[in-house]
Amino acid sequence: MRPPKLILPPRGRVLVLAPHPDDEACGIGGTLALHRRQGDPVLVCFVTDGTNGDPDGRFGPGLAETRRKEALAAAEILGGLETRFLGLPDGREVNERDLDMVAGMLETVLASWRPDLVYLPWPEEAHADHAHVAAAAYRMLGRVRGPGEEGPRVLEFEVWSPLPAEFIVDITETAETKRRAMLAHASQVHYTDYPHQLMGLAAHRSVYLPKGSRYGEAFREGRFGGVG
Repeated sequence: MRPPKLILPPRGRVLVLAPHPDDEACGIGGTLALHRRQGDPVLVCFVTDGTNGDPDGRFGPGLAETRRKEALAAAEILGGLETRFLGLPDGREVNERDLDMVAGMLETVLASWRPDLVYLPWPEEAHADHAHVAAAAYRMLGRVRGPGEEGPRVLEFEVWSPLPAEFIVDITETAETKRRAMLAHASQVHYTDYPHQLMGLAAHRSVYLPKGSRYGEAFREGRFGGVG
């Protein structure tokens, strides 16, 4: 396995497929902040409403709206991201028909935004919702990529499970922005200390960066025609 290549965030229109409100910040918040510094338009599509993220019932029946507001606050912290909420339930058993339905919804988003670059969870994430979003996304991308057409570039990102990195983005300059964006998802930080855990992962990724760089985010080129 070769060491990952250091890259800058690719220029152009960006679409992020986030399984839940918080995955945009937890997964690639530093990179998204860099995109906005470059002037790249960024749309985050939140696939689920995240209402399964309150096991103790602390936040009451309005959790979906709470998480939506948290996502909007994080989007502002990251530099003014556009947002779209599909509002699907999370933590559910998923079948082929469900994946087809979600793929159709994602295709509508793709057609309206027309991105040059799509970020999506890598398919072997340990969280089932993340793996399902990846499966639906690749189903959708397979439909829209006609013969001889490349379509948007796809980069996979990590949240719950470290991926075999092919690229690293140096987010040292935006690490604190990433941390603040994660903290904006207060209902989730109440249960899990994402800033501690995921800044630790970002710190580990800096082993591939130049001396003096302290944080990185890892990516893998999109895989078509199957996982792996």
